[in-house]
Order: sequence, then C-alpha cells, then structure tokens
Amino acid sequence: MIIWITGLPGSGKTTLAKRLKSTLEKNILNKIIHLDGDNLRGILPCDISYSNKDRKKLAIFYSELALLIEKSNCIVICSFVALFHSVHENTRLKANEYFEIFLDPSLDELIKKNKKGLYSEKSDYMLNQFSKHEFPKYPDLRVNSILNGIYQDNLTEIKNKLYKKFKILNT
Repeated sequence: MIIWITGLPGSGKTTLAKRLKSTLEKNILNKIIHLDGDNLRGILPCDISYSNKDRKKLAIFYSELALLIEKSNCIVICSFVALFHSVHENTRLKANEYFEIFLDPSLDELIKKNKKGLYSEKSDYMLNQFSKHEFPKYPDLRVNSILNGIYQDNLTEIKNKLYKKFKILNT
C-alpha cells in the first residue's frame, strides 16, 4: 500500500505523515516506511535543482522508490510536493493499493504561515514554480490542512477512510 500525501510546501505533509505512521503502527502489523521529500533530497548523491525538469525527475524517482518498497510488503507513506499528474497516475496504476491525500489549504493561509519563506510576492518559488504545479485531479481525500493559521490534520477522517477503503479493522 502506498499512501501519497501531496500539497504545496508548508501545507503540513510531513507532520501528517509522521502522525499517520504513528497511528497506523498501533493497528497494522506490516512495516510502515515514511519517505519525505526534504529528507530524501538531502541524501541524494547529486545536485538536483528546483527547476520544473529536475522536480519532475525527482518525483518519478520518489514514485519508483515507493513502488519498490511496497513490493516488500511494506506500507509506504510518502510526503512530497511532487505535483505532476503523470506521476500520480503512474503510481496509482502500478501500486498494489494506493491512497492519495491532497492537502489543500487556501493560499491566504499559506501566505500567513509562510513557514519556509516561499510565499512572498517576489520569491523565486512564487515567480517561477507556483504556476507550474499540477494539482491532483482525483485525490482519494482532499483536506483543508490550515484553518485560521492552525494546522488541521483530520487524522480521524483519514484513518477511517483508509480503513474503509482497504477493509482494515479499526481498533
């Protein structure tokens, strides 16, 4: 099973992934692996820029890595920006089981929070990358993850939908 958590930078992907992993480990016997974009980018043996071309290459690598780990009977929780339709669709098609969560706070909330300094008008991210994102067409769940400046993980709703879709006993 691959649980793919995607959304804009600062939307809470890593936080949600860590909490979800902890919750699932209490109820599921499979090994659960969390792959995080910031962590993986930090250990790659080559320089990868933030250009759209390199970001797509990296997203494809993340997808293939998750699929490889899933074959070892592990549950893989992915927390990546990786906003490319082709990557989402390819992963969904190849995975044994796939559940996509799109964290979708308003841009106003991200600008207020601006945790990584990406959302100022003149940042490279806003000028060159923001408009190139391909937001998920058919996520299994869309979550407004920041409300009034406060992170909302919707963990109970996510857990219930996951358990229902994959017929996991909810304890």
